[in-house]
Amino acid sequence: MVPFFTTVRLGVVVLAAGEGTRMRSALPKVLHPLCGRPLLGHILAAVDALQPAISTVVLASDALETVRARFGDAYRYVVQTERLGTGHATLQARSIMREACDETLVLVGDAPLIRSATLQSLVALRREHNSLVALLSFTADPPTGYGRIIRDARGNVTAIVEERDATDAQRAITEVNSGILCFDAAWMWPALDRIQRSPMKGEYYLTDLVALAIADRGVGAAQALLAADPAEALGVNDRVQLAQAERLLRMRLLDALMRSGVTIIDPATTYVDVDVVVGQDTTLLPGTMLRGSTRVGARCTIGPYTSLVDTIVADDAHLRYTFAEGVVIPAHALIGPFAHLRGARSVSGEVYQV
Repeated sequence: MVPFFTTVRLGVVVLAAGEGTRMRSALPKVLHPLCGRPLLGHILAAVDALQPAISTVVLASDALETVRARFGDAYRYVVQTERLGTGHATLQARSIMREACDETLVLVGDAPLIRSATLQSLVALRREHNSLVALLSFTADPPTGYGRIIRDARGNVTAIVEERDATDAQRAITEVNSGILCFDAAWMWPALDRIQRSPMKGEYYLTDLVALAIADRGVGAAQALLAADPAEALGVNDRVQLAQAERLLRMRLLDALMRSGVTIIDPATTYVDVDVVVGQDTTLLPGTMLRGSTRVGARCTIGPYTSLVDTIVADDAHLRYTFAEGVVIPAHALIGPFAHLRGARSVSGEVYQV
């Protein structure tokens, strides 16, 4: 893959130090599974496609070792010991990133539906205008709880106004801030010291840099990219929103499979994880669940009511009413009904195991 950036070094900061108390779980929020991958894993996969020079994840101290163990040393990790807002969280990455990148993309760690193509467009927008900041906005209806994007008559971004500070007219604006921003790094890192602590919550907000950018360079210093799909900005703060994200991502995955040549009889009852591969002219019948690293070949029929976990299915196999975990199904095999295969179980007279 040719790097998206050849001369400009991109750095990425993922803000993932939120408490996640609304998840009601001992598991860090960013590690909750979504279509077979942790929330944070989806975000890191999106930014990895841009091949950044450095990626840093900002975490709470109690999540550091668990997250590091899951994602390894391909990323840098820093701790936000006090939760003093997004500006303060970003500041924790400054010492290791300031000399390592020319522009900095900042993302929130609980918005797993963001696409790498959207991030690429956002960074390209900042570079095209040589702006100090480019932010991803989206349309929310209702816009309750979000910072409103204020534009002038010519469409230029002039401010982000938080809801508590907005006038009635500004509160009616439905274009809102996603929390994903790209900065000129040379300007951003020292500018973080100029953010004032909020008198309301005592926190430092990264979005205050938008007003500082406009004050420093005037209109045009801040650009906004309106997301074509508002779902990309969906934040996951509790298990209800986790289920919403699962439904949206599952339909995205199923749409991609169908457009690649897979027949799915009933998408509403078909579940496929993000790392699953399915070959052309295969049919997935209702009640099919393909999990983990499952690979299904071409011209297969899977289902109805069949679950495959970390299983390889060769071409032209037919499985119905079957549960299989960690096995290899040979070509042309007829499995089921009511088969249960796990590990080194016999399939068509031989032992097959992943």
